[in-house]
Amino acid sequence: MARKGGDWPLHAIYLGVILLLAGVTLKSVESFTLTPTATRLLSRHAGPSTETTEGALQSMIVENTDQRHMIRPRSWIGWGLLSAGAVLVVHGIILKVK
Repeated sequence: MARKGGDWPLHAIYLGVILLLAGVTLKSVESFTLTPTATRLLSRHAGPSTETTEGALQSMIVENTDQRHMIRPRSWIGWGLLSAGAVLVVHGIILKVK
């Protein structure tokens, strides 16, 4: 049985709920602390090249210690996700009702 508006309204609602949950998560925590393994992975793929002095020093420190990286998300990111999620949920509900 085919719906009149297709699956777009339902997908919009699901995506909106996911964005709302991500926004609430970012607003409710102050920082995220990565495990040493995740810190090493982040250093290898997103850090400076090991050919530079800074990159070689950072690589040596991260590989030989149990260094943990801390991520502090900016407050506006949570508000942006909450806003986008609310708009998508409302838009999906309006499309589903029509």
